[in-house]
Amino acid sequence: MAFSTCQAVGCLVPVAFNADIMPLLQNGTTLKINAVAVDSGQPISFAISLNGFGGALARTAELSAD
Repeated sequence: MAFSTCQAVGCLVPVAFNADIMPLLQNGTTLKINAVAVDSGQPISFAISLNGFGGALARTAELSAD
């Protein structure tokens, strides 16, 4: 997966999750991502809180249904 846009504050990576993954994200607490720095080759780990993700996804579905 390649970075598509980078700014001074960070990069944006397009990500798509299939239907099998969505329940894991809704019920999980943390999304862990591993990457490799292009300049140094060093591994980088990110931990992203999933607090509120389930509610936000449900609200998005409600708004899309209208």
